[in-house]
Amino acid sequence: MIEIDRWLSLLEQIEQGKANLQIAIKQTKSKILDLAIHGKLVPQDLNDEPASELLKRINPKAEITCDNEHYPQLPKGWSICRLGDVVKYEQPTAYIVQSIAYSDAYPIPVLTAGKSFIIGHTKETEGIYNRLPCIIFDDFTTDSRLVDFPFKVKSSAMKILQVHYGVEVEYVSLFMSITRLVGDTHKRYWISEYSKLEIPIPPQEEQKRIIGKVRLLFEVLDVIEESL
Repeated sequence: MIEIDRWLSLLEQIEQGKANLQIAIKQTKSKILDLAIHGKLVPQDLNDEPASELLKRINPKAEITCDNEHYPQLPKGWSICRLGDVVKYEQPTAYIVQSIAYSDAYPIPVLTAGKSFIIGHTKETEGIYNRLPCIIFDDFTTDSRLVDFPFKVKSSAMKILQVHYGVEVEYVSLFMSITRLVGDTHKRYWISEYSKLEIPIPPQEEQKRIIGKVRLLFEVLDVIEESL
């Protein structure tokens, strides 16, 4: 009996160790993204075109700054603007699924921006969104997802976001993945608040370097997590 108790205790320690490591991996990913949007993940290249020039071409009327209380001492070449200055939204009405008779045998995924993401597959062939890649945004919870495949949506409780040319959609997506607004879930957030959030924008070439580094680091962490 004592031997069994010892093994059970060891198994409990192993399981707790796995849980702690999973928490550490999640925290590490969040820290990587935080470093990315503060210009501390990859080195800068002074030959890159400053983000301010890019943002002026996208929206000449945008308010562009180089730092503020949320993003002090950003690297040279970075700029700050409102999210809505580099992202335009579309209502999902034309892409809402008509029938919830889902089947894994059907080809088109039906999406929500929440944790479940793909809630089923439909055989409907009309109203499929295919301007890709894009970001889907839950207007109530401020969850978001980067999507690179054709889809339909579950309901009107989201916005479909397109990022202006010159700003990498994956960079905007990683910013949004760690930038949440928590409050009244009966309120729609994109127009009233979320689009007004300030986003730090690196030069376009640095955006690409950041994306590549994040992918590489996340792949390593995912391998560790899958081996648990």
